[in-house]
Amino acid sequence: MVLPPAVVAQLPKDNCMKYPVVKEIVLGNVPEIDVPEIQVSYSRASGKPFLGKLTETEDVARFIRSTFDKGDIDLQEQVIILYLNAANHILGYYRHSRGSIHMVMADIRIILGTALKCGCLAMIIAHNHPSGVTKPSAPDEQLTIKLIKGAATCQIEVLDHYIITRDSYYSMAANGFNGLAGVKKLGDPVEQFVARVDQDLRQQTPHNKLSIEKLAASFGITDKTLVKELTELAIVNRARELAHEPGSTRERFDRIVELYRTQVNLSHRTSQSILLQQYSTPAPISYLAGVFCGIDRPSPGAFYFEPSAGNGLLTIAGNPRDFIVNEIDTVRNKNLQKQGFKLVLKRDATKPFVAEQASFQAVLTNIGMRKAGYRPVGTVFSSITCIAGIRCWT
Repeated sequence: MVLPPAVVAQLPKDNCMKYPVVKEIVLGNVPEIDVPEIQVSYSRASGKPFLGKLTETEDVARFIRSTFDKGDIDLQEQVIILYLNAANHILGYYRHSRGSIHMVMADIRIILGTALKCGCLAMIIAHNHPSGVTKPSAPDEQLTIKLIKGAATCQIEVLDHYIITRDSYYSMAANGFNGLAGVKKLGDPVEQFVARVDQDLRQQTPHNKLSIEKLAASFGITDKTLVKELTELAIVNRARELAHEPGSTRERFDRIVELYRTQVNLSHRTSQSILLQQYSTPAPISYLAGVFCGIDRPSPGAFYFEPSAGNGLLTIAGNPRDFIVNEIDTVRNKNLQKQGFKLVLKRDATKPFVAEQASFQAVLTNIGMRKAGYRPVGTVFSSITCIAGIRCWT
């Protein structure tokens, strides 16, 4: 509260608070500092010839062994880093450090700095043991853990850590070291792209239609329809994981809703998808439909049927082994075959056909089936849920 001047004048002088006066500080004669510009150069010198692809641990070990000069692998420990691009092709290798006959130092800051400079998205670390013993030491494991954590902050994946000797090698990923995916990710570009989208979904990395197509192009995938279907496959895989995490039905549903809110908008439509009435049910609705049909708590020997399965979204609440699914579209059918279903059919669902099963506990389908007047032959259903008419608007 501010007091009027007349009131202040009537106050006893002894009660007036006194504050010290600080003189104005003026900077002067400040010496100039010469701040140098930092420049980092990146060059690709002539490297080691490599024929073929890194698809097996032996391929990686053989290539790393070839980077050592003759006799060096038995003389002193060295740290070698392989840097990989989005398609997991080798950008180059970096001889990080040399040590003694039984030890070598590694600086994670320099390893990651080089990784960022060359624009890699994955890396493989390796070092040799002149002793010939391939088993990793405790410091080897500690270095791996620190590198995995550090690389994750830069959205770079550490695929493996190799211990190399003249005649043998040890893959920490192949031996189950936590956090290492291994060279299984160095295969099919389609699988690489789906794995990358899955990773981005987990990290809630934002994408739009343009950015997801650009990401796919970095893996050599340019067909827009294929990009859409593979992206949806990644969403199905992630939604299925969330649907089976610990917690209540509501907690699982909320996690899937969050996934739905952050996933890329897949709005690409073609004349073929319209003709086949291909509509993707939102993952939260798919989960609730499955729970309603009880596929999340199946009775012994129960089987379920999805006659127009798409990429499998309506099955996420259940176990794929309990499902027979059908999809006439070639790309979607192939995606279904990767998910472990009991049986994957490829038949025209607008026409009657035998579904290879005498009875089903439930059938989940979409409105395209109902419009077509679909009625399977020789099957009995205890409950049928038709949900494709339900759409989510945000």
